[in-house]
Amino acid sequence: MSVKAMENHNPDIHGDTLGELLVAKGFAPNLVVLDINRALDVPHGFTLPAPWNLPSRLFRFPIEACPPDGDQPRKIGLRHPLLADHPYVRHVEALLGFEIDRHGAPNRYGHSTAPDARWWHAVDLITAGKWRELLETQDFTDPGCIMWAVAYGCRYSHHEDKKAAGYITTGEARTIMREMGATEPEDRSAIMRLFSEPKVCRQDNASEHWPINHGRQCAEDVAWGFIIGIEDGWFKHDRSGYLQWSQLGRDRYAAGDSVSFTESSGQNAFAF
Repeated sequence: MSVKAMENHNPDIHGDTLGELLVAKGFAPNLVVLDINRALDVPHGFTLPAPWNLPSRLFRFPIEACPPDGDQPRKIGLRHPLLADHPYVRHVEALLGFEIDRHGAPNRYGHSTAPDARWWHAVDLITAGKWRELLETQDFTDPGCIMWAVAYGCRYSHHEDKKAAGYITTGEARTIMREMGATEPEDRSAIMRLFSEPKVCRQDNASEHWPINHGRQCAEDVAWGFIIGIEDGWFKHDRSGYLQWSQLGRDRYAAGDSVSFTESSGQNAFAF
C-alpha cells in the first residue's frame, strides 16, 4: 500500500497513523523526536556496503519526514529517487509494507529538504577528502552543487590541517571542474573582478580580515574565481585556514584594468 493510499484510508485527518506506525516499528522513539529530526536516519549499527557507507548526510538520512500540519497528514519521502536502492530504505519499506515516495516529502508550502540534501552530498564528500568518490556518485547531486562545493573546499580548511591550505588543492579542484564540463575563463583578471571590492573587517582585538564576497555569481564563476585567485595570489589562507584577499590581490583589484599597478611596497608590477 502506498503512503497516499494509507492516508486515504485514514478517516481521522487530525490523527497521525503514519507517525504512530513509524514509532511502533522503531524508526523513532516517539512523535516528538520524529518531528524534531524530520528524517529517518540510518542506525549506527546498521551495516552499509559501498557506496552507501560514504560520509554523506544524504546517505545517512535518506528519508525525509514531514510532520502533520492542519489537514495535511504526515508524509515521508526519499531525498533523491536513486536512494530507492539504499539498503536502509529497502529495510524500512519491508517493515512498513509500502513503497516510500521517491520525490521527497514537501510541506504544505511545497518546501522539501531534497534539494538541500544534494548540496550536503557534494560538500560532505569534499570536506571528507572524498572528492573522487563524489565524482563516482555525482548522480546523487548536480553540477551546480558540486561546483559550489569546490568553491567551499578551496575557501575553507579542516581545523586539524596544519598547512591550512583548503580542503582541496587547486589541482584537485581543476580535475573536478573538468569532470563537470566547466570551461576555464580566458581572462583570469576579469573573473576576479566579478568579486566584490575588498573591504576590511576589523576584529575586537584590532586584527584585520579581508573577507571574500562574490555576490550573486553563478557556481561556475565562483569556483573558477577561487581557483584562479589562489593560483595567482589574489587570495591567501590565513593561519586559521580561511581564505581572504591578499595584499597583492587588493592592490591588483584597486588598479582596475590597468596593465600595471603599484604594490603596497611601492614597487611597480604587471597585472598578469
